[in-house]
Amino acid sequence: MNIEATKYELLNKLLSTTDENLLKQLSAVFKNSGRKIEPISITQYNSEILAAESRIENGQFTSHEDLEKESEEW
Repeated sequence: MNIEATKYELLNKLLSTTDENLLKQLSAVFKNSGRKIEPISITQYNSEILAAESRIENGQFTSHEDLEKESEEW
C-alpha cells in the first residue's frame, strides 16, 4: 500500500471512530512526532539510574496495580 492509500485509510478510520481514548492517543503521537531525540552520555545514564534507584528505596514509585487503575481512566 502506498502512502496516499494509507493516509486515506487512516483518515476514514479517524472520521468514523467514536473512541475518545484512541483520539487522545493519536493526538499525543502527532504532538510528539516532530521532537528530536538526542542520545545521552553514559554519565547521564548512570546518574538517572542512581536517581531512580534512590526514588524506589524511598517508596516514591507507582505500583503496577495502581498504574493499571490509573490507565483505566485515560
